[in-house]
Amino acid sequence: MVYLTVQSGKSSNSASEVATSKTVSKNKHKGSSTSSSSSSQSSSSKESSSDDQSSKFAQSGWSSDQEAQLASFMNRFGTKMKQKYKEYNGQESIETLAGEKYPDDFNNRTFKMCSDNSKKTETINIGWDPSLKKDYDYHVVSIFNCNVGNPEQHITYLFSVHDGQPVALVDQTTNGSDCMVKETANQEVRTAFANIFEGNN
Repeated sequence: MVYLTVQSGKSSNSASEVATSKTVSKNKHKGSSTSSSSSSQSSSSKESSSDDQSSKFAQSGWSSDQEAQLASFMNRFGTKMKQKYKEYNGQESIETLAGEKYPDDFNNRTFKMCSDNSKKTETINIGWDPSLKKDYDYHVVSIFNCNVGNPEQHITYLFSVHDGQPVALVDQTTNGSDCMVKETANQEVRTAFANIFEGNN
């Protein structure tokens, strides 16, 4: 079990997430009609490489080395953000101040994806699966939770893999029977998880 320290930007008791930068939109392919063939080949090559990489991770799963790298990042991030995070160790469930238990609640509650820009929600198929082999849409490979000390306030990161890609989800649900999650707005967390997942560290 690892206890870490992480921050909300305003005060150590705030449960709000802090986005360090705006999400950068993906660059669109550019080129003249005369180079469309080579561009298409290049694109196909990149897609094939991406598929190969996703296949590699699907076979090997999330490793203990990757978990150690993520824990190290969360330790640095925690020191800067002034919050205390607990890492799920694969044995003892993590309980949030709102009463959630991870990973138990993946089987006991309905999880819904939400966003800051829309009131619409979508039920998702999510579960604990570091092996990346179970039948989930979102395979959770690592969990870090921070109980901030105020009634029911918590920040729970569910580091997941969706369609072969790393997705850092955050849960700050405080009431209701459903658990509401969204992709974290914190670009630092998103980038670190993606780099570790893709082996860029």
